[in-house]
Amino acid sequence: MHRYATCFLLLATMSVPALARAGEADDLQRIIEDNRQTANDLERLDEQKATGTELNDLRTWLDRAWNLRSQEKYDEVRVVTDRCKAQADMIREKIAAAKLGAKAAQKEAEVAHKRAILDRTKKALENAKVQKIRLGGKA
Repeated sequence: MHRYATCFLLLATMSVPALARAGEADDLQRIIEDNRQTANDLERLDEQKATGTELNDLRTWLDRAWNLRSQEKYDEVRVVTDRCKAQADMIREKIAAAKLGAKAAQKEAEVAHKRAILDRTKKALENAKVQKIRLGGKA
């Protein structure tokens, strides 16, 4: 009887890590898939196409994480997914900076256009003053 109890305990303890590993693998798979979706979302947000290289790096790292996950190197997968999270944060910041840069360029173009109108108006006013003086001199 004692032998069966020992066998049962041994089998029970051996199955727990396998279940934990399966759960960990599933968690890592969800993390990787969420990061892939984040990469797709970031690509759609990048209207100025300012982060092409960074997005490629992110996708390469996600592929690496998937390969490591399939090799059951879970600690290394976590390191790579942490790097992916930092990369995604940096991409968000770069997209925001590109959008602000585009907005600033648009404002600068508007200012340049208004200055050109102002310069033309000043020139027309000067020409009108000169014309008035000429007409006044003939009278």
